[in-house]
Amino acid sequence: MNKLLEVKNLKKYFPIKGGFAGKTIAEVKAVDGVSFSIEHGKVLGLVGESGCGKSTVGRVILGLNPKTDGTVLFDGEDLYAVSKERLRELRRRMQMVFQDPFSSLDPRMTVFDIISEGIKAYGLCGSQDELENRVEDLMTRCGLFPDQAYRYAHQFSGGQRQRICIARALATNPDFIVLDEAVSALDVSIQAQIINLLKDLQDSIGLTYLFISHDLNIVQFISDEVAVMYLGEIVEYGTKQQIFDHPMHPYSVALLSAVPAFTKEEKAKKQRIILEGDLPSPYDLPEGCRFAGRCPYSDETCSAVKPEWTDRGDGHFCRCHKKF
Repeated sequence: MNKLLEVKNLKKYFPIKGGFAGKTIAEVKAVDGVSFSIEHGKVLGLVGESGCGKSTVGRVILGLNPKTDGTVLFDGEDLYAVSKERLRELRRRMQMVFQDPFSSLDPRMTVFDIISEGIKAYGLCGSQDELENRVEDLMTRCGLFPDQAYRYAHQFSGGQRQRICIARALATNPDFIVLDEAVSALDVSIQAQIINLLKDLQDSIGLTYLFISHDLNIVQFISDEVAVMYLGEIVEYGTKQQIFDHPMHPYSVALLSAVPAFTKEEKAKKQRIILEGDLPSPYDLPEGCRFAGRCPYSDETCSAVKPEWTDRGDGHFCRCHKKF
């Protein structure tokens, strides 16, 4: 397998400070032992409910938040072990599209300045004419009009702003892009346009995506493999066919039951699963399965013993004591 990104036992803990001295009294285990890999030109969908640590995974991979422990390999190189000069070179090949296009663009910069910033920082164009042609090409490729280059972000709609964010991410000729809820703030019709744009760019350039989302319909459309995350750890991992057709973890089953049904046949088959119980505290996690308090199938073993990460066949991994 030609892996572009490998994440091994990644951890990110945030300290909780208290008292007059401001000492650390607890830690929020936002990411707790996450491992996965993405092959060149593939898309991994990372799904789970809000607060499970999805966005933190993406930010730690790119170094926006430092890791607590674990390894991040990009094209075989450890991003946390290479020199600063080499890290800068590798970061040119890794970009991110953030969730909110309204706050991720500098209101004082024109679209031209926003897109060209990375190009100029890495010296990717030798002349002003070349730079202008490059920005014009990026805008056109992302569905923007080049004559809009000297407008400001507030003069664009939400969908157009996200296109600007995508053009900015493409400016440094990256191989890998983290898409953090990249369409969740947009109207449904605009979401479809942006998703189609991302698919077209992947097919034409050969991009690799980590697609972070809570929208399972979009994840099913764009992803090759899917990882289901719950309270800081991955509980199920497999191809999208395995996850959507034969989910093996009760949490995955509950998530999929919440996907809206549109046809009469789908509505007749679908059985909505309502999870009961409270979420455990992220800084006082249970010793056993973290989902045990909300799982309809849990027993004493689930509450006391942490389930192993096991291959259920054909690379379909699950963290659960039961076999469904």
